[in-house]
Amino acid sequence: MKPSYLLIAGLLATVTYGANASHFYANGISMNNIATIQDSILHTAMHTFDRVPAANLGDKKTMMPPTPEKSINELYGHFPMYGTMSIYGEYEEYEFAGRSGGDGKTPLLKNLQFTWQHYSDDVKLDNFGRADSRYDLAMTGITGGRTEFFDVITGWAAYAGFIDGKQSTSALQIDQHGGYAGIFSRFNLKHFNLSATINGGVLTNDADFALGSDNYTNMWAGAAANASINIILDDTFSLQPGVQVGYTWIESDSYASATGDDVSNSDLGVFEVAPALHAIKHIGSGWFGTAHVRYVAMMTDGGDLSVNATDFATLESDNFTEYGLSLEKTVGRLNLSGTLVRRDGGRDGWGGGLNVKYIF
Repeated sequence: MKPSYLLIAGLLATVTYGANASHFYANGISMNNIATIQDSILHTAMHTFDRVPAANLGDKKTMMPPTPEKSINELYGHFPMYGTMSIYGEYEEYEFAGRSGGDGKTPLLKNLQFTWQHYSDDVKLDNFGRADSRYDLAMTGITGGRTEFFDVITGWAAYAGFIDGKQSTSALQIDQHGGYAGIFSRFNLKHFNLSATINGGVLTNDADFALGSDNYTNMWAGAAANASINIILDDTFSLQPGVQVGYTWIESDSYASATGDDVSNSDLGVFEVAPALHAIKHIGSGWFGTAHVRYVAMMTDGGDLSVNATDFATLESDNFTEYGLSLEKTVGRLNLSGTLVRRDGGRDGWGGGLNVKYIF
């Protein structure tokens, strides 16, 4: 059915059902929110499992040979710290591994990490109106397996997490709970970076409205790749333009509503293109700051809604721009960072998060 006919059919259906029609769109709201949740998961995986921000300064992706260990007899009566001190990239030694690994024995990060994020947005949905969207993401993961093949350095990560969210309108409230898991791999060739990840998840939904409550489940699977290049301006400042491209398939759910209506939804496919620019700066004393701007464009296919064989208009969310600031510091074997995010456009609101890495 053509979009214009769908819109007319949706308007007629809304007139027919009156104010009681809003809960029919619950699954459409959930699927559009999953598309944004997936963007948050993918972007987080790309930029937390890659390296600490400091790793993109200078030439810090060079593999370093292990520091030779000396016996106690060789060290007795000498000052072994001179000439053997670990390089941490804070004194302009930008030709070395630096804080991308901490010292010569661990030239690239192997870590166990935990990330928590919260987002609160006002979402514009075409053919429906607005919805208030809030969700929390928690992610834990492990990185390892760093290897070097000629000039290419590779690494992998595995991650999993849970989701807690709430979508609401004046007549509808949707509580969401679920989890996800994925794997990640990256490749670095000098200043060029390529990362890729695949994942999947499940989300249960409880939609409450004046006439009752509907329950349904969504599952999804997706893959994405991110390509970027480090433009080294000086020993302490880098620009990193890049683009993230991905596709996510979201399984819909058809169910009998509490009102006795048969609600049918088709699956939703989401293709995403998100160009971005990151600026990374060594502020001093081991503090690093990162600023980024991203434009997130989502093209969708499917997600059609019908109730009792009557077609309704399909919900679609608009593109949005995201701005972010991060601050990072390594203390011993702990790497700590915090992020503040602003979104404008199809989603207006704020977000933020914390990341903790234990380096081993």
